[in-house]
Amino acid sequence: MKFSIKVLSVIFAFALFVSAMPVSGSAKTLEEIQAEIDANEEKLEDLANQKDQTESYINTLQEQINAYDSQIAAIEEKMAPVIERLNELNAQISEYEMQIETLNTEIEKVDAQIEEQNVKIDETYEVLKQRLRAAYMAGETSELEIFLSATDFQDFLTRSELIRQVTKHDTAIVSDLREQIEDLNAMVEDLNKKRSDLNTAKAKLTEDKAEAETKKQEYESDKAKLETAQAKSEANLKKQNELIGKLDQNSALVEKLIAQAEKEKEEFSNSLDQDIANNGSSGDGSVDNGAVSHKFKVSSKGLISPLQDSTVYYSATFAEHSSRGTASVDLCAPLNRVINGKTYYTTKGAKVYAVASGTVTKSAYVAGTYGHYINIDHGNGLSSLVCHLDSRSVSVGDKVVQGQVIGTVGNTGNCWPRPTASNPVAGSHLHFEMRLNGNRVNPELYLPNPLIY
Repeated sequence: MKFSIKVLSVIFAFALFVSAMPVSGSAKTLEEIQAEIDANEEKLEDLANQKDQTESYINTLQEQINAYDSQIAAIEEKMAPVIERLNELNAQISEYEMQIETLNTEIEKVDAQIEEQNVKIDETYEVLKQRLRAAYMAGETSELEIFLSATDFQDFLTRSELIRQVTKHDTAIVSDLREQIEDLNAMVEDLNKKRSDLNTAKAKLTEDKAEAETKKQEYESDKAKLETAQAKSEANLKKQNELIGKLDQNSALVEKLIAQAEKEKEEFSNSLDQDIANNGSSGDGSVDNGAVSHKFKVSSKGLISPLQDSTVYYSATFAEHSSRGTASVDLCAPLNRVINGKTYYTTKGAKVYAVASGTVTKSAYVAGTYGHYINIDHGNGLSSLVCHLDSRSVSVGDKVVQGQVIGTVGNTGNCWPRPTASNPVAGSHLHFEMRLNGNRVNPELYLPNPLIY
């Protein structure tokens, strides 16, 4: 959250800065134009840094989201067999409950049968009890009494058999009822045992189910936490992507302002070219150095190199500059030089020489482009321009001779990399241009090759 607030603060501050930018239609000096470019480039660099930080944060968020996806997938993978086990347990418990319900129904039926048998036993018991009571009230009936009361022997046998059959029947009834009750009680006992076993198995399954439910809830809780964290990261990711869009919009606006200022700077540079052409000489470009005293190498065109250090070379050729739209060359001559008491391996501080005799027509400083620069008209339409100087030792109107020191190499104006407090010699080089009748020409055709002996 702090990061987003910081970035938004930068954007807000930048918006205020842009709204306060002067309109390009007003007359501005090159220093003011370059100041605008520098300020906008700083803003553009700051926006680029903020975008880099935001993109880095986006990558971090995306990694977090991917990690959450992996963790959630791992939890779901662990939870799948638990859910499958729960489904199996629920199915088994349901099956046991159905079996228990069936057993309960069967037990109820057997209980009802036992109740019926008990009723029959009670009824039989009542009949036997009445019969015994009657026999008791009548007194003991012996076979002699049965014989004496019989009409004949056949009647005696019939009565005796009848008594025996009644007694046998009553005994059979009681025995049969007793056996049925015993069978029913055994059946009830068996059913109760089965029910008890099922209840025990169901209780075990219920415990297993409770453990599985607990484990499932733990997984679901962990998953919910991860999904909440992932949702926050995704919401933050959306905000950061929106922020990237705003940064891109502001960067595009800054780049537009820089392009506009660069165009103004180019127009200023063109006006400088026109001024040099209007105030310069004209002719075939031949030079007359007069009587000069030096030992420098002179080209077939009569010019010397503006740098005479032993390591001088083209750091940017005419072809390279032309591809970028500027007809010029850059020269470097890195040596160990003492600057403000400190030794640097640099071109800064190298002496700059007049390539030919002539008159100084420009000796000034402009921010952003040439920095400290000197233009010399050598006559017959030929002129030379040296830029980014650290110091100038000639002024407008001065007559100079070939080989005369006119200044020292520096890194003023639009040099890259830009000098800093920790590296004050960064970007030091000599920017060199030549013109014939006001039109830029290839300096390499006028300078010695190689540049020095």
